[in-house]
Amino acid sequence: MKTEALNQILEEDVLSPQSKEKLAALHENISSKEFSDLLDAEGNQYVEFVQEGGGVWGSALVGYLYGLEIFGIRFLKVAGTSAGAINTMLIAACKTKEEPKSEIIKDILFNWNFADFMDGKTYVKTTIHAMLNNKNFLKINLYIAVAILAFFGILAFVLPTKSTWETKILFAIPLFLVIFGILCLSKLYSDLKKRNSGLNPGNTFLNQMKQVLDGFGITTVAALNKKFVQSGENLNLDYRYGNGMEYYAIALNSIEEIKVNNKEHIDEIRYRIFYESAVNNEYYKKDPFYLLKSEYIVITTDINAKIKVELPTMANLYWSEEEMKHISPAEFVRASMSVPFFFEPMQKRIDKNDDSVKYAWKFWMNTKQEDINPVGVFIDGGSISNFPIDLFHSADIFYPRLPLFGVQLTSDSDILSEKGKTSEEILKSPLSFAGNIISTLKGFNDKTFLTKHTFYHLYSIQTVNCGTSNWLNFFMKKEEKEELFNKGFQAALDFLNRFEWEKYKCERMMLSMKEKKILKEEDTKTVG
Repeated sequence: MKTEALNQILEEDVLSPQSKEKLAALHENISSKEFSDLLDAEGNQYVEFVQEGGGVWGSALVGYLYGLEIFGIRFLKVAGTSAGAINTMLIAACKTKEEPKSEIIKDILFNWNFADFMDGKTYVKTTIHAMLNNKNFLKINLYIAVAILAFFGILAFVLPTKSTWETKILFAIPLFLVIFGILCLSKLYSDLKKRNSGLNPGNTFLNQMKQVLDGFGITTVAALNKKFVQSGENLNLDYRYGNGMEYYAIALNSIEEIKVNNKEHIDEIRYRIFYESAVNNEYYKKDPFYLLKSEYIVITTDINAKIKVELPTMANLYWSEEEMKHISPAEFVRASMSVPFFFEPMQKRIDKNDDSVKYAWKFWMNTKQEDINPVGVFIDGGSISNFPIDLFHSADIFYPRLPLFGVQLTSDSDILSEKGKTSEEILKSPLSFAGNIISTLKGFNDKTFLTKHTFYHLYSIQTVNCGTSNWLNFFMKKEEKEELFNKGFQAALDFLNRFEWEKYKCERMMLSMKEKKILKEEDTKTVG
């Protein structure tokens, strides 16, 4: 980073004094680093990027994005869930891939009034606001209700009365309170039933997302795919060491180097097969950009088909090719952020007579036309995969061309809960038991992958601690958004400062060789 650029960034009002201090201290070291072997004509370095979902914590994701972009990091593949899906869509839609996007995305998120997205009935917004301002809101009101009920119930028996009507009134008061409580619960249940089990329709968010994408000239999925999804030489990228056989020669040398450094752990026969296949890989020899492509993916969950859905990759399960030429990609994001009960699940009627739909169901689900579901019912992708880093994992890599970066979101309470509990705490009550079951199942897909591939936690992923803020606080003020932005920004600087591209490449190759049983995993106590 040049001195002029640094000084300009240090004048940004949105950056806190702590962020500016950290940037001033780390910029020289970070600026001198290599982060990828793929560059554009302006020297920007390209990575794959996955963002975790987290409601209104999306401001922290934008801060993280900003921290990467000011050091010339750009994005070839992007993926995310919920809040991560919003950022993913905006990264793909605005400007060109060579241009920074975080400033625009920051302005969009900071100008949005998140409270407008709660477009349900007024009492819903009022109640949620009260709950967010007081974490013991439900408990306190329950205690008050029980106390009032007990007081009047006891009063009906102990207070002497002179006439029958006085007695009836005393007994009617607690009965009225019980009936009132039942009516309130019935009203809530009725509204949920009328609104497809969601307190907020989610139409305001969908319309605002559409307006933003329209402003970028992206009115259809087909238009976004044409703009962002490219492959091979059409990406207009270059290798750091040349576009000829240089990449291939370095790859072969690196494979041999791993063998030398891990000779006692190598399966010689498997290694020879692997090495010879690399030497004879005509695809990479003829086209060094073979299999290189840009793409965007957002994650949602179809509770009818009971599957994780990758959009637009699996979009033809629900939308025909013709529909993709007319619908806004904002619908993909709306499907991804449908927090159960908070927002209505998004529904999509399926035309089982369309050829592209029939093919997709046969390809993805091995389903015959007559067995295709009539409708897709989408809820928050985070219910299955809140951090879909597995999307961009490949076991076929023999030499990484670009790294995979990921950012996760947490809070003080999440960190405390992750420290582990005693069996007494877990089994304290049926509610605590059920809560622990749900938290275990949520994002199980991601946890399973990351447990098996510890490499990513060590070399790819940075976690942003969002402090005491609540991910559902749709009443967040601009100052709180800026605080989260700075938390994300500082986390990005920490990650870039410790990242080592050469180390990443070596360990990533070793991971690939372990997956192919070339390296004996039980002997090599490095990363999984």
